[in-house]
Amino acid sequence: MKTVKQIPHISEVELHPASYKHLANGHPWVIKDNFTEKFRAKDRLLWTTDKKTGKEFTLLNDTSHPKIKARFWSSGHIDLDQFMIDLRNRLRNAFNKRTDFFAQREDIFLSVGEADRLSGLSILKLADGIIIQSYSKLWKKFQKEIVPIIRDEIAVDLQMELSWIAWQDRETEAQSKMSPLWGKVPDELMVREFNTQYMIRPHQGHDLGIYPDMASIRKRFSHSFEGMRVLNLYSYTGGWSLYPYSRGASFVTSVDLSPKYMEWLKENITINDYDMNDFAFKVGDVFQSLNQLIEAQEKFDFILCDPPSFSSDGKKTTTSLKNYERLLPLFQKLLTSEGQALLFTNTHSVSKQKFEVTMNGFAQKARLRKLKSVTPSEDIRSLEGFPEGDYLKGILYQKGNATGHRV
Repeated sequence: MKTVKQIPHISEVELHPASYKHLANGHPWVIKDNFTEKFRAKDRLLWTTDKKTGKEFTLLNDTSHPKIKARFWSSGHIDLDQFMIDLRNRLRNAFNKRTDFFAQREDIFLSVGEADRLSGLSILKLADGIIIQSYSKLWKKFQKEIVPIIRDEIAVDLQMELSWIAWQDRETEAQSKMSPLWGKVPDELMVREFNTQYMIRPHQGHDLGIYPDMASIRKRFSHSFEGMRVLNLYSYTGGWSLYPYSRGASFVTSVDLSPKYMEWLKENITINDYDMNDFAFKVGDVFQSLNQLIEAQEKFDFILCDPPSFSSDGKKTTTSLKNYERLLPLFQKLLTSEGQALLFTNTHSVSKQKFEVTMNGFAQKARLRKLKSVTPSEDIRSLEGFPEGDYLKGILYQKGNATGHRV
């Protein structure tokens, strides 16, 4: 039997005692410290043994991330051949868990990193295409193996028609270039989410044209919009403008700083043959727009707010939590007597507990009452003991007596 020194791309390493404790408790990351500085960049897999307990682990060596230096793969020591068998099985299991959603929509996460035991790797289906999103440069070393597994094995077994597969590096917050791996990635394509069509532009980095991780949340509010006047802030290309209208909203006002996104939203309205007269558009600063709406004595039954991590010019925005302290009093003035506001944060850096405690404090001052917390479901899954994975968090508030009849 070969020793670890004789196996290419595998090294045996020692971790900080706290790292072993976290791994044993199910946390998928090993964070940068004095021990991880000794990792060799060329290694794909790392073997490690907790000398105190005797527990063995195989890790993925992450050489690119500034903080995460290794990602849990399995208990015990495995070689590259067994790793490929595990990879194939985990991809297949992840895809199989999501087949029930194929008939409902064409924007589906077929795997979501750590929650599917594929730390640092997410796979997004858009119509007849696949985008493999890598949050670790290590995965690039397995591109040639991953593509045929998806295209020739799993997609065939699931009767999933594919025309192209692309790769997207997501290691940083910068715009992510799309690299074709198989087939031709179209400049534009139509994607159906429930009963609404969206124009998608895959080559625009992060700005594909829709946020599929919101789809299951939109579905949960399918009965909340009948006859309602809706205000969608930071509207992007209109996921939270088009869906309420498709579910019976009488009028939708969208606010975004970007003229480009607002034109994209109008294009989506036209594509769906919706009545443009039932929509209003405000391009500009959200706070200025809200004050203008208040001055005009506008009222809304439902407000949606999902602030971006980055503005349209690529600069990091003020944290959404800090913005909400100013936003909630404005919402109170704009909501009808029992109007509701669905408010999100979209970041790993704010825990669910911190978000809820902080937001509830702001809401109490603004005389808004919490109805419930909201998180993704269906294709977006969570890993127990891994709060960092719960990046998308929402809370539903109501003005006046919380009857909850629209929830």
